[in-house]
Amino acid sequence: MAPFSLSKFKVELKLSINRLRLLQNKKSSLNAKARREIATLLETGKERSAYIRVENIIREDFNVEALEMVELYCELLTARAGLIEQSRTVDPGISEAVWSIVYASSRAEVRELTILRDMLTSKYGTEAVKSAMDNAEGQVDPKLVRKLSPQAPSAELVKLYLKEIASVYRIGWRPAGEENDDDDTPSGGVKELAAPPTTFKADDIKPEVTNDDTDVGVGLEDSAAASSVDAYKDEEEAADRKSSSEEPISKSLLPESTQTKDADKDGASTLKKQSSPASAAKSPVPAFVQAKTAKKPPPPSDGLPSLEELQKRFEALKQR
Repeated sequence: MAPFSLSKFKVELKLSINRLRLLQNKKSSLNAKARREIATLLETGKERSAYIRVENIIREDFNVEALEMVELYCELLTARAGLIEQSRTVDPGISEAVWSIVYASSRAEVRELTILRDMLTSKYGTEAVKSAMDNAEGQVDPKLVRKLSPQAPSAELVKLYLKEIASVYRIGWRPAGEENDDDDTPSGGVKELAAPPTTFKADDIKPEVTNDDTDVGVGLEDSAAASSVDAYKDEEEAADRKSSSEEPISKSLLPESTQTKDADKDGASTLKKQSSPASAAKSPVPAFVQAKTAKKPPPPSDGLPSLEELQKRFEALKQR
């Protein structure tokens, strides 16, 4: 047996990594094609054939995962190759990687792994390698052991694979025991809502009642204020129309003495109106009504007399 060479061992590790990647891609593409064939079998009602052939797909998927794990172990040994050369025993940092590669060499279809096993045999001895190939001491990764196990997959896993393939290729297929699972929840698990009534009775419609008395009072006050404002506006419009129909006579036509007397009379009449008991006897208006219905002050009349007074003054002037 040739002695162990670290440089040759590194070369074989790199060749193994490339071969493992190619093998993963090849198996993945073949599995994709096999899935399409199984979908056709399910669509045509050949469930028995689909159940048998899907086991091969499961086995190949497990093999792809195992090859990926071995590829990672090869990369680890490439990075830590110096630990192999230092000692005749396996370093704990690379123990699992070394024995997992030895275990996979007789179960994976990679010739480069067999070469690596022979080189490790020359380094660590035949007994240690044989123990690793049988996993006698449990030194191999348990996950890798499960992925490379020849046992048939469980029936539950087979059903899950078939359901997933039917879902991907949009085939309305379910296992025999699950055909009536969706009877209680139609429309894809969404419960249908009851249809609304098409007719209503008069007793079913009830007015909305509120217990807030403050809102009712405010509503009454607002309506009363609005009606008062409308009444004042009507009076103002009527007064404006009446004043616009009369022609004002210029004050400049009257003598200055007459204008002074008239101004004094107007001022006195204004004071009498303000202090007259009739205005005080009127019923008081609520404060909120006064605030909303406050009448704008009329424009100043500049002390102009009414039309009747002017006519009387003209007649008096004519008599003089």
